[in-house]
Amino acid sequence: MLRNILFYIKEAFLSTKKNGIMSLATMISLTAALMIVGMFLLISFNINLFMDNIESELLAIAYLKDNLSEEEIKQLVQDTGELEGVKEVKYISKEDAFQKLKEDLTEHEEILAGIPENPLPSSIEILVIETAYLQEIAFQLTQYSGIEEVNYGGQLTEKLISLFDFIRKTGLAMIFILVFIATLIMFSVIKISVHSRQQEIEIMSLVGATSWFIRWPFIIEGFLKGFLSSILSAFILIRIYFYYLDKIKMILPFIPILSDHVVLFKITLVIVLLGTLIGIFGSMFSLRKISYEEI
Repeated sequence: MLRNILFYIKEAFLSTKKNGIMSLATMISLTAALMIVGMFLLISFNINLFMDNIESELLAIAYLKDNLSEEEIKQLVQDTGELEGVKEVKYISKEDAFQKLKEDLTEHEEILAGIPENPLPSSIEILVIETAYLQEIAFQLTQYSGIEEVNYGGQLTEKLISLFDFIRKTGLAMIFILVFIATLIMFSVIKISVHSRQQEIEIMSLVGATSWFIRWPFIIEGFLKGFLSSILSAFILIRIYFYYLDKIKMILPFIPILSDHVVLFKITLVIVLLGTLIGIFGSMFSLRKISYEEI
């Protein structure tokens, strides 16, 4: 068994060396394809993070009329909290709203200097579970007599989430296409290796070698090319990602960006596993017709 394994590995390296230029081109192509796959995975994870961040802060703000009593406000807050899709309700008084405005405009006090009294209305901030509830909750709030106006971002929020969802689905489709192309590349390379060693294979079959004994060196060759290409692509991709991650955080510190090393390690494992499987299955697919008669 050990002797056979060593023979398979030796033959895989000899085949790779014999088709050196083709092997190098294959590994470069696989590395590039896997880097693009990894890039789409990173984009998808970052979009998920961004969407989760948006959906965790989905707010509808209901501005109240000035003539409401405390009892009416309490009842309005209670009724709002009972609406389907509402996660949390927070009442903001006129005074609290004006105080927050002062804090936000600390460096521009001259803007508030000409305002004789508090012009802001009291309001209710409604935290929503998910986007699907936003429009319906906003509509129901407008039916309350004590509410003057409802602001929830409306179509802008929905379009933004739809856009990111489209990008994510497009990225997923691109991943499948690239995996298919990478498998075809491996299929073609192993097929060339088989044809280049046709005479040797015929001799092996004549002396009693089984079809699997002939297949294994090619499968190991595909495994090595897929594995090494995936390791290289993951290393380059993560280095580039962290390089630009620091720059993006400096320019846009308010945007949530994936930096969890555990998640990035999982993405690396996915790339390595994917590259290895492409190498193995691409090889097996190209060798599926090997038999005594066809050799």
